[in-house]
Amino acid sequence: MRRAWLLLALVLLVLTAPLGAAGTVTQTHQRVGNISKAIFTVTADAADASVPATAISVKFEGRLVQLITDPGATAPTDNYDITLIDGNGLDVLQGVGANRDTTNTEAAAIVFAGTSINPVVDETDTLTLTIANNLVNSATLTVTLVYALGS
Repeated sequence: MRRAWLLLALVLLVLTAPLGAAGTVTQTHQRVGNISKAIFTVTADAADASVPATAISVKFEGRLVQLITDPGATAPTDNYDITLIDGNGLDVLQGVGANRDTTNTEAAAIVFAGTSINPVVDETDTLTLTIANNLVNSATLTVTLVYALGS
């Protein structure tokens, strides 16, 4: 009987294990005065180069100021894309995360097109970081989102 329970537990464990592989995204935050940074350390999956869509874990309120991308030693595919999707499905980065370079650290101001106005996020917003168009297994990069507290 005990053997049957162990076999059942093993079968359930195998059935509930993730079927697809996924990379990893870790998050840290830094704050200096009214300027803060959300830093995402990304490693694409070793088998299929995927990166999971990742909800931002620390809620904040303020103006999105700058996106900085820094490809790692195993760089992602040239012209990979980064979006920060809100609960309405909109990219709050205003497209500045498109076509990032595979060899250089890049910084881009986050503003509405044709203006110098920064998008504002509220602490109740659900924000999800996505990385697309990478084909390099185990690619690494650091994504830094700079934001100013308050509106």
